[in-house]
Amino acid sequence: MYRFIAQKRYVRLMFLINGKNIRQLSKEVDMTTSHISNVMDQFAKEGLIEKERKGREVEIKVTEKGKELIEILRKYEDLANKEIKKEEKEETGEKNEGKNKVLESS
Repeated sequence: MYRFIAQKRYVRLMFLINGKNIRQLSKEVDMTTSHISNVMDQFAKEGLIEKERKGREVEIKVTEKGKELIEILRKYEDLANKEIKKEEKEETGEKNEGKNKVLESS
């Protein structure tokens, strides 16, 4: 269902889209406006966003379903960051233990 969102750049878009237009988004994520437009069409098809035309621009609004997905993505991101920090801490601890052993054997 959300297979296309699994790509990192599309996850990033979900965090950025609310209240912006396609041109603004394309600058922020370095994608062409036509590519962003296609992605937004897919998001709209999934019920994650609504498009609202304001003159020549199309403003993007996140739906309740989109907000729920963003919340899930944030929780996942938080969990992933905690795991990364834990691994870094463990690696740092292992390096320090190695240094201490070298110093003790001197």
